[in-house]
Amino acid sequence: MEHKEGYLVPILHKGFALMEYLGRYPGGRTMAEALADLDFPKTTLHRLLTALAEEGYICLDRETGRYTLSRRLLRLGLAALGEAGLVEYALQPMRALRDRIRESVMLGVFMDNRVVLLEQALGSHNFTFMLKPGTDFCLHASAPGKLFLAFLPENEREAAFATVDYRIFTPRTIGSRRALEAELDTIRRQGYATDAEEEMEGVNCVAAPVFNAFGEIAATIWTSGPSGRLTRDDFAEMGRRVVEAADAVSARLGFGRR
Repeated sequence: MEHKEGYLVPILHKGFALMEYLGRYPGGRTMAEALADLDFPKTTLHRLLTALAEEGYICLDRETGRYTLSRRLLRLGLAALGEAGLVEYALQPMRALRDRIRESVMLGVFMDNRVVLLEQALGSHNFTFMLKPGTDFCLHASAPGKLFLAFLPENEREAAFATVDYRIFTPRTIGSRRALEAELDTIRRQGYATDAEEEMEGVNCVAAPVFNAFGEIAATIWTSGPSGRLTRDDFAEMGRRVVEAADAVSARLGFGRR
């Protein structure tokens, strides 16, 4: 980072330089490697790494000792573009999907180890689901939650796993990490997630991932319906349709075709 004259706060300057440095190493760097590469005193580097990790801007893999940038910086970048940008890109594909399936279609993002609803396109059935913006969903029993767990980077997935309490909502709720990890393998293989009355009796759900220009999961699109109308036999075809809508949003965000 080039030094400039003016009001410069040295420790802040070093913090930005450290984050830019880590951004050049997607696989992460250890403190020893950063110390060798950066002209920082050891105590300063340690304080910066500790503070940025505590604030959630970088992540530490305790097994390898490597530091990487976190998704919090991605959220800041999206905020700089305006949160409405993601919603604007998603609304047309969401409405097109809603018109095809007649069920409500939702858009959500991952925040604080929950999936939070941003927007929805209401279904056209006489009975349809309507949720409040800001409604959140758990990770182990909802289709959008399981979807994010499946596609999050490994270090973030591990951190998210640590918050899962495996609360049982229905007889079909996943109640252990082993069973959840098996489900995540299936989700990654088929490209979409399902919730077969796992969070609420009588409600089924299908979700697909939205990726950004860097190939990272940025959001999810999903649909929910009564289990008598959106049946398990419908999951494969519904999954294909939801994936198509999510892919359309991914393309608008700059992600290449899968």
